[in-house]
Amino acid sequence: MAHSSPCTVPAWLLMQTVWSCCWRRGQRCVVNALDGYNRTALHYAAEKDESCVELLLEYGAQPNALDGNKDTPLHWAAFKDNPECVRALLESGACPNARDYNNDTPLSWAAMKGNLESVKVLLDYGAQVHVTNLKGQTPISRLVALLARGLGTEQEEECLDLLCRAAGRFEIRRADGTLPRELSKDPQLLARLTNMVAQAPSLRSLARCAVRQSLGVQFLPTAVKDLPLPETVKDYLLLRD
Repeated sequence: MAHSSPCTVPAWLLMQTVWSCCWRRGQRCVVNALDGYNRTALHYAAEKDESCVELLLEYGAQPNALDGNKDTPLHWAAFKDNPECVRALLESGACPNARDYNNDTPLSWAAMKGNLESVKVLLDYGAQVHVTNLKGQTPISRLVALLARGLGTEQEEECLDLLCRAAGRFEIRRADGTLPRELSKDPQLLARLTNMVAQAPSLRSLARCAVRQSLGVQFLPTAVKDLPLPETVKDYLLLRD
């Protein structure tokens, strides 16, 4: 799916709509009203404005509301690379591993655009890296497809490195053993990634992944801070190496 918002809402109109939702009688019901695409005001706000997101959440907007494609506001905040909106939604109970109609998570949506800052926030809140959509794609393979199209920059390369460290190992093959078809367009990238796949992960990196998974969905910097571990190990767990 080529993700595109059903319509573009000017910032001034978005804010006017948000205030209208929040100040009418029966606030909670109006705040979560659906439009023709089954989207709430929070879906639109999440793409654009942290202040609107916080206001809607304050007045009872549902952070895990699903639109017609089962997309949540968090999916759209991640896709549009609004890390502060991503953070606000997660702090209010948005599920970092919510699945859309294709079983893609917000992390997959952020990864397919190489949105480094949004990826960082999602990983801090326990987003899973080892997830596969209905087409056999993972967040890492989504990002690899972007790189294969020649659209990668230093930011996307940094995003790939971060996802690989979070995953504990580098794997881009699908469940059926095939590689993303986009790689056929870039033999040099294919050779580099094939070499990365061939390298056995270290026990250290696998242990980090296991510990992060065991901590589950929560704000990991706080959870790790309370662990009886040296600061260097805590930094390693939080992908700050």
